[in-house]
Amino acid sequence: MATKLSRRRFLVSASMLGGSAVLAACAGATATTAPVGEATAAPAEATSAPAAAGATVKVDYWQYMTDMEEIETPILNAFTDANPGIELTWQYVPWQQYWEKLNATLAAGNPPDVWNTAPTFYFEYILRNQLTDITDLFKQNVDPDTFYTTALSGYDLEEKYYGIPRNLVTTVCFFNQTLFEEAGIEPPPLDGNWTWDDYLEKAQGIVDFHNTGDKITTWGGGTVQSVGWLNIFMKGNGGDPFMGTFRRDLQDVECDYTEEQSCNTVAFMSGLINDAKVAPPAGEFEGQGDALLTGRLAMNWSLNWGVNTYKDAPFEWNLTQVPQGSALPLTYGGADGLVLSQASKVKNESWDLILWLIDPVTGGDFLTQSGAMPVLKDQAVLDEYLGRHPEKNLQAFLDAAEVADNYFCLGYSELNKAIDDEFANVYLGNLAVAEGCTKATAAGNEAIQRIHQQYQEAIGG
Repeated sequence: MATKLSRRRFLVSASMLGGSAVLAACAGATATTAPVGEATAAPAEATSAPAAAGATVKVDYWQYMTDMEEIETPILNAFTDANPGIELTWQYVPWQQYWEKLNATLAAGNPPDVWNTAPTFYFEYILRNQLTDITDLFKQNVDPDTFYTTALSGYDLEEKYYGIPRNLVTTVCFFNQTLFEEAGIEPPPLDGNWTWDDYLEKAQGIVDFHNTGDKITTWGGGTVQSVGWLNIFMKGNGGDPFMGTFRRDLQDVECDYTEEQSCNTVAFMSGLINDAKVAPPAGEFEGQGDALLTGRLAMNWSLNWGVNTYKDAPFEWNLTQVPQGSALPLTYGGADGLVLSQASKVKNESWDLILWLIDPVTGGDFLTQSGAMPVLKDQAVLDEYLGRHPEKNLQAFLDAAEVADNYFCLGYSELNKAIDDEFANVYLGNLAVAEGCTKATAAGNEAIQRIHQQYQEAIGG
């Protein structure tokens, strides 16, 4: 593959592997979103079986970013050309079908060798003993200092790695610059130096200018409702929804949304809808696609994909960091990554593929064109990423990556849903904030206990 990226490789040569053993994963449990595969209490060391002279080794790769097939196919073809002893096959499967199909193959014991994953479900697969422990290979072949910290965060468990991040997403604020100019209001600062109070003031100004009478058709900004993001903003405001007990395996973890700063954050976010009335209520943009694209919303939160979503918008737009919290400038961030199946019989060749995909020399086109931002602090890679849309403030993503955090954990989706269901009544105006925080705390702790019970039963503990 011809690549525009020319720089020092951040990887040690893959040739050093030369038959090295790939360590086995930890004891397993089951994912809440997947059928239970057979778990083992003490997995044995796993290695690739040596291929006969002249034999071709088959490696299977799956990916859920179906829109990346055109960009990634040349990268995969180049790997095949550079490794004539490996027969590489690949599939691109849409998100929902991807997990259903993947979970079925994992349960049957014939999963793809290498596959794309998100930390949303990552810990379930670890505890099911379906991922290979790549800690030693990672340390031998990759310099962790080249990664953004938040990219590695979410792929660690008890100082071990079972996956390697490939592309990073962070939350930023996209804004309709045209609406601000029409109202004569200064848009959000591109350097990210603003607060939540500033956000409210700007949102109120948009609503006051663009609407007449009691009916609001143009809204000042969105609000943060998903607890996966809300937890981070609580932390930025000096709160601690897990009271210092957070662990990704949820061992001895308790949540508490009744403490002052966390509860105040919920009050502010729900108040944007119910009190200040600058954020749209539930259902306002239902069936209309992306809310910002309607031209009736001045500011909204989105991930890196927003740059592609809004590229043909019928108005001027830009982006900046989310407002700074009262204690810390924090935002949500997490990475998609690559994992190696524990059931794979060609682990060394599969690891070679992973190295190829994450190396900026061989996999660089994906790193800079996926829509997400590169996970690597490689200036040449970052310069090329920024150069894709020089007229937009993509630097906001790089700045956000420096202050991004996440609470990915075992049973992440189930835990968040339990909490979100209670907070939803607060945002709908059906429940007082204090009562909602109490109910969310109880629901979260019940979910934690339930998740532990499910996994203990799955591994026979």
